[in-house]
Amino acid sequence: MLPSLWASSLDDSDFGVASYGHYTVLVMNCDSHLIPRRGILEHFEGELSMKILNTFATGLAVATVLALTACTGGGAAAPGADAGGDGKIGGEITFQTWSLKNDKFTPYFEGVVDAFEKANPGATVKWIDQPADGYEDKLLQQAGSGELPDVLNLPPEYGYALASAGQLQDLSKASDKLKDYVEGGVGAYTYDGIDGSFGFPWYLGTELNYWNKSLLTKGGVEKTPTSVDEMLNAAEKLAGAGIQSISDVPSPKSLQSLVSDGGGKQEIFADGKFAFNTPGAVKIIERYAELYKLGAVSPEALQGAGTLNSNINNFNKGTVAWATAGPNYIDKDIAVNAPKLLPSVDVTNGFGTPPLFVQGISVAGKSKNPATALAFAEFLTNTENQIAFVKLAAGFFPGTIAANEDVSVFAETAKNDMQKKANELAASQMGDARMLGAPQFTEAMNNYAQQQIALAVKGEISAEEALKKSVAYAEQNVAG
Repeated sequence: MLPSLWASSLDDSDFGVASYGHYTVLVMNCDSHLIPRRGILEHFEGELSMKILNTFATGLAVATVLALTACTGGGAAAPGADAGGDGKIGGEITFQTWSLKNDKFTPYFEGVVDAFEKANPGATVKWIDQPADGYEDKLLQQAGSGELPDVLNLPPEYGYALASAGQLQDLSKASDKLKDYVEGGVGAYTYDGIDGSFGFPWYLGTELNYWNKSLLTKGGVEKTPTSVDEMLNAAEKLAGAGIQSISDVPSPKSLQSLVSDGGGKQEIFADGKFAFNTPGAVKIIERYAELYKLGAVSPEALQGAGTLNSNINNFNKGTVAWATAGPNYIDKDIAVNAPKLLPSVDVTNGFGTPPLFVQGISVAGKSKNPATALAFAEFLTNTENQIAFVKLAAGFFPGTIAANEDVSVFAETAKNDMQKKANELAASQMGDARMLGAPQFTEAMNNYAQQQIALAVKGEISAEEALKKSVAYAEQNVAG
């Protein structure tokens, strides 16, 4: 299904136009040119961080790749089919990573390539690595020129852009091993309106809840909250003692976890439209507004709505009772930046459906050696190789179910007892964790929505109005 806001025309003249939001992608003789519409630079100047721009570029990536599809031939190879090869493992393939060629990871990848080549005589793997900046642009150039690597490291957002253009192999039909991978990781590479699954989960992250037990006790809360209702009730009680609990306002993404904790369903994008304006979301925001009046929400939560790490910074200062962070937060952050806080910290599982952060491995749909490409992608992401990789990538978790059964096999030795607990909790929620948001929902949309929700928390607009305006903004800027 093509994005609803597409306007495109391509014919034998090798000229084409694809529109996305305030941008036009012009394709002439199979070269793409990104042209901002009038006023767009002034509108975004000073508002968007590099992270937002990179995510916003994902929407542009869809536009450009779909326009360029006409230059390379539309449609992916039949899933699981030979696609130009003879079905045998052999010949040369190219494997591309994203900013992983360095002293830490190079020996690992060289070892994996050597092991695969020894196990498959006649097969050769050429490993290339792209720098951190400009990766999405490089992918567009490769896809547009028909030079997409056979096996490539893709986050789900970039996978969506390429899958939309028929550039990736449908692994649900090509491979019989998807059942071995973490369910939420596989789900991150399945997209609304596109049949198939387009990535093997590789290395994953999640978030946990962290609590300041000293503040909880001081405010009369004896039991560490383990549900959203318990957290909200504790925040109300703590506010009565002059203690703040909340240093971040909800976003559409975090509302997925908060609403699901009570048994509700909260999606960002479903059936071709944005769907996060729900009664469950309204109820949560209205509860935050009540807590704000009572003093449970820190001023920084509203001043820096959407600001990266705002809740962690306040938690480290010991000024709020609750924060969310990654599994290695205790040893890597608190122990370094707020060591006096360590004895007071407790950790619990993420609420509801916990967030999942995903990097994966995909196979090009037009690979000249599809059997070799698929075999290498499966080999790279098998349990043994995933464990070896995350041993080097501290704080991340492997993408297979079996690899997460014993976190002690791959996690760094914990320096603090609570860090060991955090590692075990993170591994335990991998089966339930899901990637929040949707590829169509950019960071700019999320930030706009969080700013509107902040206004609702302050009582300046209603919760329903905040969500309605946020959905309208997303619909006006959607790329897919």
